Amino acid sequence: MRISSSWLMLGASLSLLIPAWTANAQEFTSNLRPVTKVVLEPDLKITITPQLIAQSTEPARIIPSAAASNAGKLDPEQTLVVPTTPSQVKLERTRAVTLEEVVDLVEKTNSDWIQARIAIDRALAALAEAEAGRSPTVTGSLQYTYNDSAQSRLNNINNASSTPTARNTISNPISASVGVDYNIFDSGINDSTIRVATNNLRIAESNLNQARQSLRLNIVTAYYNLQNADETIRIQRKAVENSERSLKDTQARERAGVGTKFDILQSDVSLANTKQDLLNAEATQLIARRELSRQLNFPPTVELTAADKIAPVSLWKLPLEESIILALRNRAELDIRKLEREVARDRANTSLARLGPQIRVFGNINAANDLTFGGGIGTGYQLGAAINWNFYDGGKAAAQVDQFKADQATAESRFEQAARQARYDVESAYINQRSRFQQIETANLAVKNAGEALRLARLRLDAGVGTQLEVITAESDLTRADVNRVQAIIGYNQQRANLERAVSGL
Repeated sequence: MRISSSWLMLGASLSLLIPAWTANAQEFTSNLRPVTKVVLEPDLKITITPQLIAQSTEPARIIPSAAASNAGKLDPEQTLVVPTTPSQVKLERTRAVTLEEVVDLVEKTNSDWIQARIAIDRALAALAEAEAGRSPTVTGSLQYTYNDSAQSRLNNINNASSTPTARNTISNPISASVGVDYNIFDSGINDSTIRVATNNLRIAESNLNQARQSLRLNIVTAYYNLQNADETIRIQRKAVENSERSLKDTQARERAGVGTKFDILQSDVSLANTKQDLLNAEATQLIARRELSRQLNFPPTVELTAADKIAPVSLWKLPLEESIILALRNRAELDIRKLEREVARDRANTSLARLGPQIRVFGNINAANDLTFGGGIGTGYQLGAAINWNFYDGGKAAAQVDQFKADQATAESRFEQAARQARYDVESAYINQRSRFQQIETANLAVKNAGEALRLARLRLDAGVGTQLEVITAESDLTRADVNRVQAIIGYNQQRANLERAVSGL
């Protein structure tokens, strides 16, 4: 096969120019990690445990998903509805749920989790779009025209005397073509675009993992807050019972002539204060229940209650130093910062690649026919290659590279910031959970001693050697000690959850 001299000259020119161009991009193409194929697990089927949700009159809820059932086509539009009648938002049923149940449910119904899954679907579609740039494009066209030429009519008029037969002024040709265009060399533009899309997909996956950790911590915190509210009500009700008992005893002593009106007034004030604390605790409990339902995206007609009893969870086994290393290895925030740096570098490579040569080959098959004369169909074809080279762009590519270098530096700075934050999160949660665990034993002892002190204060009052103020003080001390015990247990469990979140193990 013979090769023309023009093609040889073109090849020689490319062999000289391409190395000179690629040297400009060497700064951003060195030390890059190889791109690996990202494979996601199948989407979780979003269901709600039937045992947890009762029948209600609420409109059907929409749980959106971007996973297209028909690729490249829009799914049927869903109707967006909100409750419109009081019966649709009135609390009808109460369900007791465990911490394990709500943690499992939050990843299936929470809106933030669903949106994070949708972001992955979008990143997958963007990656498919980038990979489509490696494929050839096929185009087709069909054209029909009806033309009654004014120039032909004028020629007929002018030549009427010399040419007895007038020419036909009407033409209606039809033509069609099919073409294939393939970019065989783009100086690395498409490869860089695919790497950007791949890293963006990895970022979306890391964001999903981060969202999972945050959601689980939030729902655990909401559950602990509900437990705290429930236990606070129990304590305040017990305090009201103690105050009512003291008031009755004081009134009986006053009738017997061994008490005073002042003692009765003190008991009345104490009872009023404990009732007010109980009302505040009941309001806090209702709000905690609705907050738990809100985070779970539960129907507004179902009220959730805590089924688990308050008890300290197991103690964290790892030492502080190993916990910090585990956090630095697992935290999704650090992975995101690394990927953002790679995205900035790949975008810089893309900008530099646009200054390089772009070579494409193409082929067309065409056919034509003039319906006016009823002749045959003419066919033809065209084959060729084209090279485009942007020798100078006014400094646009260089300016874009500088922007992406700034993005890379920002990602590196945020990586260091996230690493320091991860260490601080571990240290603070580790110290606090150790302290709270030690407070539990102290609080249990305080409750025991406060109960005994209250018993002795009442005995002293009955024996005539004590005062009503001592009894009221002892009752207040018992209530405060019981509250401190509950807060110590809840605080320990919360700090343990914070520590697990800090190491991305929740």
